[in-house]
Amino acid sequence: MTEESALIVEGSVSTAIIALLQNAALRMIPYAVPGLMLLFLDLIMGCRAAAARGEKVRASTAIRRTMTKLFTYICFIILSTSLAIAFGKDFLEWGTLSLVYANEFLSVVGNYLETKGYQFSVVDVYKWVIKFFAKKVGGELSDDEAGQIIKPKKKKK
Repeated sequence: MTEESALIVEGSVSTAIIALLQNAALRMIPYAVPGLMLLFLDLIMGCRAAAARGEKVRASTAIRRTMTKLFTYICFIILSTSLAIAFGKDFLEWGTLSLVYANEFLSVVGNYLETKGYQFSVVDVYKWVIKFFAKKVGGELSDDEAGQIIKPKKKKK
């Protein structure tokens, strides 16, 4: 292979890679917007929930946790987009991010309810969802089971 043909092949390969990365980056943008909104809401509600618990809210801790979540979201967005492109299945992209964002939304709701004096557990929600789908197959969900997700906060003595 001559030097000129090697240069042509190298230029063609790098152009193809840049086009692929540009396409991937453009696919990620719509998923970043709801992530940023949830991140901002979580910061606000988390500070309010901590203040409602009587904890001292430090800006450095709030910013550190928010930045950690931001980088986690970026990793999930890159992972889900890469999987969708690699396997050619768009549901991998929106399915993965739907689970991540639903979990964060439940965290925001939990923090909000905590400021209003209620206990809320994301784990209890997932247990309820599993029971709900299990009952769809075999029976009904009782009101007692449905009421276990949001409980009035117990007063400390």
